Amino acid sequence: MNQFPMNQRVADMAQPAEGGRSALWIRAIAALPWSVLYGAAAVLAFLARFVLRFRLSIARQNLSSCFPDRSAAQINALLTAYYRQLAQVAVESLKMAGMSAQALRRHMTAINFDQVRAESKAGRSVILLAAHQCNWEWALQGTTMQLEVPVDAAYKPLHGVASDRELRKLRVRFGAHLIAAKRLVREVVSRRRQVQMHAVALLADQAPTSSQGRHWLTFLGRDTAFYPGPGEIARMTGYAGFFVAMRRTARGHYTLEIQQICAAHEKLDPPVFTARYAALVEAQIRANPADWTWIHRRWKSARPVDQPIAGS
Repeated sequence: MNQFPMNQRVADMAQPAEGGRSALWIRAIAALPWSVLYGAAAVLAFLARFVLRFRLSIARQNLSSCFPDRSAAQINALLTAYYRQLAQVAVESLKMAGMSAQALRRHMTAINFDQVRAESKAGRSVILLAAHQCNWEWALQGTTMQLEVPVDAAYKPLHGVASDRELRKLRVRFGAHLIAAKRLVREVVSRRRQVQMHAVALLADQAPTSSQGRHWLTFLGRDTAFYPGPGEIARMTGYAGFFVAMRRTARGHYTLEIQQICAAHEKLDPPVFTARYAALVEAQIRANPADWTWIHRRWKSARPVDQPIAGS
């Protein structure tokens, strides 16, 4: 276990050319002290949960379906905790615009990253998967600072041009390079024989936008579709695959732990790769359910009768 001293050249970049400075209003918020930001987060959480009821019915239905053994009171407690952590993630992400690499490193502890660095020292690239658990925006920054190779991170552009531009600035702040998710597989596979080593990073726990090639698994007790892309990348490139598990240790403090999905050149069948990833995500959610994101329509699509559960 260690703090975040690695990749000093990348981590201490003030603002990469790809990003530039954040908007004035974001920098103004980022300049506020933590006590003020977390106070604002408490107000935002209350408004979202009890006044605006922001996607509350979706979150309640998701939690009740995934945890049928929980009572109504327990589900309500999870909902309150979830909106609290979501608001904290929002202010923490904005705060990042004014944080130095050294300041951000003080908020995260790394575990087992030597496994990934060993691949780099052996001249091999890697694929890194995470989930929308805890503060996924900080997870990208912490992972980028830990590694000694470029990090290519998949992202979905936002519909609003201005919002997308500001989010990109935050995500590339400490050296990550963004690739649109729809181009990720094609671009990574086309570059797999390049000499330069790199890490491919993506979040793959949300509902696929396309029905083509979905992997169907039993996840949190429900038929669930997953992206096929990560498994395809691992199979076609032979990259070692790792899961970056994130856990909250205190308000604003997290651990990032590396867990292996597959070894280099193992080239699993993509559904097997996806099943291993999904099992790691599920274990993380069950340990701390309020830290996952529940407001998305994760189960909006039903499994077609002609598509079996992978491995069944």
